[in-house]
Amino acid sequence: MAYTWDNRVKYVVRYMYDIDNNGFLDKNDFECLAVKNTLIECRGEWSAEKYAANQKIMSNLWNEIAELADFNKDGEVTVEEFKQAVQKHCNGKPFGDFPSAFKTFIANQFKTIDVNGDGLVGVDEYRLDCISRSAFSCIKEIDDAYNLLCTEEDKKAGGINIARYQELYAQFISNPDEKCNAVYLFGPLKEVV
Repeated sequence: MAYTWDNRVKYVVRYMYDIDNNGFLDKNDFECLAVKNTLIECRGEWSAEKYAANQKIMSNLWNEIAELADFNKDGEVTVEEFKQAVQKHCNGKPFGDFPSAFKTFIANQFKTIDVNGDGLVGVDEYRLDCISRSAFSCIKEIDDAYNLLCTEEDKKAGGINIARYQELYAQFISNPDEKCNAVYLFGPLKEVV
């Protein structure tokens, strides 16, 4: 159940966007994401310049997501509305055909995971990303998921580059196959209730 398409999309809403944990997406989530991403990118230091850039990105992202998914125009995007938007705009499409809001978020997500800035998400960064969202009592779970996620090419390169990450993210939210390796992009998943 944890790797079904439905659960994966719920997971994205709950753990990637709904930063204030109120069960839906709204403008506040994206204002908070601007602060969070700035601090992560600057490793805890504050940069007004980076924040202004992130603020603009997240404001644009919210506006586009609201346009795509706030079907009843109440200023909130529910999980169901988000799922409908993903089905309409992303299912069965490669990353290049995604709406710009999704592309922007995915690129920013990669930047926050690539802690050392080498252009690759290695196993250490993957572990950090996984534990930032879920509790694990054994590192083997995380490492096994990373090994299932990576191709031999990824392993030879030392990690997942941005193009591969974009492809995996696109598959994570648009591919109904529970056995595709992209289901491990965010680690061993728990069922979202």
